[in-house]
Amino acid sequence: MEKKSKEKGISFDKAVQQTLDEERPGVVAKRRGRAEEVAAVVTFLCSEHASFVTGEFLRIDGGSVMTMGA
Repeated sequence: MEKKSKEKGISFDKAVQQTLDEERPGVVAKRRGRAEEVAAVVTFLCSEHASFVTGEFLRIDGGSVMTMGA
C-alpha cells in the first residue's frame, strides 16, 4: 500500500480503500483487518475456552470469502 500511495500520490489510507473497493468489493467489513483481531482468534483457539472446538474452518477475513468448503 505504501508503494501504491506513493505512485498515485495519495494517502496510505486512500490506497487501502481503493484496493478494497477495486479488488475486494465483497469484503463485508469494508476495511482491513487489524493484527489484534487475528490475535484474538488465535488466542481463543489456543485457550481452554476452545477445548471442545474440533475440525473447524475459521476465516479471519472480514467476510471477503462468502463460502467455505471442506
